[in-house]
Amino acid sequence: MRKAAAICLMAILIPYIATLAWTGRVEGNTEKGNLSGRVVLLDRDGSMSPVDMEEYLIGITAIQIPAEYGEEAIKAQAIIARTYLCRQMQGKDRIEESALDLDYLEQSQMEEMWGKADYLTNYKKIRDAVQATAGQVIEYNGDYIEPLFHRLSAGKTRTGDELHPYLVSVDAGEDVEGENYLGVYTFTRQEMADKLNSMSDSPEVRPEDVLESIQVIKKDEAGYVESIQAGSKSYSGEEIQYALGLPSPAYTFEAAEENVRCTVKGLGHGYGFDQYGASLKAAQGWTAEKILEFYYKNIVVVFE
Repeated sequence: MRKAAAICLMAILIPYIATLAWTGRVEGNTEKGNLSGRVVLLDRDGSMSPVDMEEYLIGITAIQIPAEYGEEAIKAQAIIARTYLCRQMQGKDRIEESALDLDYLEQSQMEEMWGKADYLTNYKKIRDAVQATAGQVIEYNGDYIEPLFHRLSAGKTRTGDELHPYLVSVDAGEDVEGENYLGVYTFTRQEMADKLNSMSDSPEVRPEDVLESIQVIKKDEAGYVESIQAGSKSYSGEEIQYALGLPSPAYTFEAAEENVRCTVKGLGHGYGFDQYGASLKAAQGWTAEKILEFYYKNIVVVFE
């Protein structure tokens, strides 16, 4: 698993929504739930405002997983988000929001995302999932894991490296039925060459032979591109994915008359927690802890 820092970042972000601020309040609702004693310091108008971590988690979980997914899947996502926060805090009881590199939602943006008719129902579902799992985190050998997650796999999740021994490939064949599992993107040769050549380490490929200049060097057992050559240079599967704006590094290229067609499977990097598969398991009666133990091996869910 190459470029671990970039993968870590992408594990926490959903690329379709910009960073937003969240007030953590619903009009007429003053219920606070369980407070952790740990706070996130929000920088608003030049002053720091502390928000309890458990309250802050509602806004994170709301943006990370669809509210229509199963209750136990949402609980699992809340545990994942809490694990990430605790890992970033490194034992401290407070952290500045700017150090988290996270997206989260304010009330008005939740209303916009869900619509006013569904807002209160969905908010309550997310809030209840956070409160029901208050204090729960994921550990491996006594340390917080790096809780990587994605929306929809290419049919299997991916195996991690020596720094992520709890990431073991598991079957996710049911993902082929998920919305947007298969994506087909067509580029003119000029468009594709322009996108590739705009990378900081440009391959300097010519439009007329851009397809012929690309060769997949290695794919992993789950079907994701690990290394790929463009021109005379080698890149990770993720680097080419980002350059072309693809939803996943599980892709193939082929000629389509005068153009280049790219077929992509899944949404996200494919490591760790599979949200779509988790929702299906929740519908089958799996608990949040059992779901997490399926996607992360040899871990324990513990209370802080």
